[in-house]
Amino acid sequence: MNELNPTIVKYIETEIIPRYGKAAGHRDSHISQVITRSLGFAKRINSGEIKDKDFKGKINLDMCYVVAAFHDLGRLVDDETHEKISAKILKEDQKLPEFFSPSEIQTMAEAVEDHRASNRHEPRSVYGRIVSSADRNTKVNVMLKRCYEKVRADFPDETEDEIIERVRVILRKKYGGHAGYAAKKMYFPDPDFEKALTEIERVTRDFKTFRKLYDNPAA
Repeated sequence: MNELNPTIVKYIETEIIPRYGKAAGHRDSHISQVITRSLGFAKRINSGEIKDKDFKGKINLDMCYVVAAFHDLGRLVDDETHEKISAKILKEDQKLPEFFSPSEIQTMAEAVEDHRASNRHEPRSVYGRIVSSADRNTKVNVMLKRCYEKVRADFPDETEDEIIERVRVILRKKYGGHAGYAAKKMYFPDPDFEKALTEIERVTRDFKTFRKLYDNPAA
């Protein structure tokens, strides 16, 4: 399977992706990036360039595409449990049974539920490992911006320095030293992500260095 089903693509592009317009920090640009990265990993597996730890065979690109498209829909309802809500939305979607079997829908729902980097368990299938890896951002400026927006919304009364220090600590815990919990959830080789991790490690070592990024964001 080398091409996506155009009917599925049309449904996702017209009915699913537009829903993200209301999700702060997870707009359609993020979803498009996760779709592109997911399909990239899938095609590399199918070509034999990279291997999954357990999966043998060919990745169903349509399934991979749907998982990536649905993975963050739950953020519109509740950010803290979004992976579970997103999985429920996928399972209850009335259009998907036209294209996929019940077992395929179950696998996709599990992949969506498993994608979150902070989950303690490893994804149950290759589709979960793909979307979890694809969900890791490779652009440091985007990491900084998304984290800042969320922290600022959560702590509106704190000073700018207090917010920036919270962002620094969060990013270091998540990515720092190539040992953060998000860094550990990359299941396939990804040079772009490795480069981003190195840069995050450098800029988050101390507050003074990190603060300069916000004093001069274009630098």
